[in-house]
Amino acid sequence: MSLPPVFVCGIGPGSTGTGALMIGLMAEAAAGAPADFIVKEKTPRKRGWARLQKFNPFRLAYYGLSRALFPWRVLRAARSGREMVLLHPQTIGFPLFQRVVEARPYVWMYVLDAYVFCRRSYNCLPAELGPCLRCVGNDGAAAEAHGCADWFGAGSFHQPLREWVASGRLRLMAQCESHARLLRAHFGPGAVVKVVPLSVPDIAVPAVPPPRPARARPLAVFHGSCQPAKGVAHVIALAKEMPDWDFLVPSDPKEYRQHFGTTEGLPGNLQFRRLSWSEGLADAVATADVVLCPSIWSATVEGAVLKSLAHNGLVMVTTHDSSFGSELPADARLALDPADLRGTAARLRSVHADPAQAEGIRAAARAYAENYARGCHGMLAAIGTACRTSA
Repeated sequence: MSLPPVFVCGIGPGSTGTGALMIGLMAEAAAGAPADFIVKEKTPRKRGWARLQKFNPFRLAYYGLSRALFPWRVLRAARSGREMVLLHPQTIGFPLFQRVVEARPYVWMYVLDAYVFCRRSYNCLPAELGPCLRCVGNDGAAAEAHGCADWFGAGSFHQPLREWVASGRLRLMAQCESHARLLRAHFGPGAVVKVVPLSVPDIAVPAVPPPRPARARPLAVFHGSCQPAKGVAHVIALAKEMPDWDFLVPSDPKEYRQHFGTTEGLPGNLQFRRLSWSEGLADAVATADVVLCPSIWSATVEGAVLKSLAHNGLVMVTTHDSSFGSELPADARLALDPADLRGTAARLRSVHADPAQAEGIRAAARAYAENYARGCHGMLAAIGTACRTSA
């Protein structure tokens, strides 16, 4: 009987992103799929930190001890005979990541983003309409030329990463086929790349979708943050092209200014309202006339896209070849072409004016979301299978 795998991540359980993934994997383990986890405790927020210092010295001591023992626990697991799966090298720490790789014949990494080839992680440059692939398959010299900041202090990490993958010492798991193609393009045909679909919460298709209210003006809801890679600039450009529609951004002007410097020049039909999925965004997405998910980067599996497909069904995405949006069936989505906003607006108006066509797209979208949900069920077990059947 094989020993259960060990998962190592520099991000502990949380409500979004990698933290939510860790919660899902740990829940599968608790339900009977054996695995062990070594994660970093999340840093308490400032207010919570003060509260811990004043009222809970035991919790504070546990936090400090768990952080201090993280490298020791990781290296002890690396010396065992168990399969290891690393997630998010940026927060594991590059020196520790290297020690793990060099301590074993091979190790696995479940790739969560574009950081393996892109310093920015979100591989897009300001003012460009699509993903930047300049560093794919090479030494990343273009990052210097374009001033890409080394936010995580990687230094020379990317070069040994390519060598480890080429030699088979580091084996990769991708979230989807487009993600796997990108990894093979960067690391070469000798790379061991297995596809294990990412498990995403809240993508169950509701039995009875909520009715969309009658509106004087159609409503488009952007499902994303103001991080430029998520495509908010495309949303703004489309809003300017469609002044007779309303556009909702589930954030606030402050966050937008943090990324873009100013809110001057934004169209009057664009509204900011800070929402989270559990506090208003789920309802806004479900009842919108269309949902916009126009990521600019080479997006891996995006929870926002899948949730929007499941809960609304009329979803507009960008479809460049290196993103998850390219995998959606043509009859299950609408394409946003940032180079042809007039044509994009015309397609959206045409579908909105034809309820039968809109419902046909929604039905195909729901079917895709249901199929994806079935395929990503049991992600922990699928990772274990991938480890056992490696090339």
